[in-house]
Amino acid sequence: IRRLSERQWNYVLRVTEKSAEKNPDRHQRTLFILTALYQMYLRISELVASPRWTPTMNDFFEDNEGLWWFQTVGKGNKERQIAVSDVMLNALKKWREHLNLTPLPSPADKSPLIPKQLGKGAISDTSPIRKLVQQCFDLAAEKLRKDKFITDADNLGEATVHWLRHTGISDDVKRRPREHVRDDAGHSSSAITDKYIDVELKERHKSAKNKTTNVE
Repeated sequence: IRRLSERQWNYVLRVTEKSAEKNPDRHQRTLFILTALYQMYLRISELVASPRWTPTMNDFFEDNEGLWWFQTVGKGNKERQIAVSDVMLNALKKWREHLNLTPLPSPADKSPLIPKQLGKGAISDTSPIRKLVQQCFDLAAEKLRKDKFITDADNLGEATVHWLRHTGISDDVKRRPREHVRDDAGHSSSAITDKYIDVELKERHKSAKNKTTNVE
């Protein structure tokens, strides 16, 4: 599973947040996209309009219990509902505020989740999103190198947008029931989700680390 380390993800998030503070018009969009990819394990195709699905604001919805969900259509045209965290909900509020919308969408709000930067309608090309995320990776790698984390910087140079989905799943499976992560990620079986569990690997390595030769 190719994913960002905790340090790499923290650097990506920090440089993006700092850029958003300095230039909200340019980077608030990027911050929302990064948060959605990581927090909800979205594939990049689930953020853009396509013949099978156009993400709109009311895909975020509140149920009768006051819980927020995100409805999407993913791989294989499979619909799924993703539990929305408080962090994701706050990111949505900031994004909507940036777009001069109400803090949270109503069921009738069919405005595009990610509108085009020029023109009207929803973004339908993944290339601009890849470019925005890559810029964040590049800035984070530059900062990592400056702070003498050379290996982290070099490895981040290999990262793609899809690594954010893997990172979100890997981080969450450490603290959430795997069945919950499985359903939010849209995995067809728990066996796929199990690939993200590395606790046993860490314990195995720990038990091997200090082995001796037993040679007198």
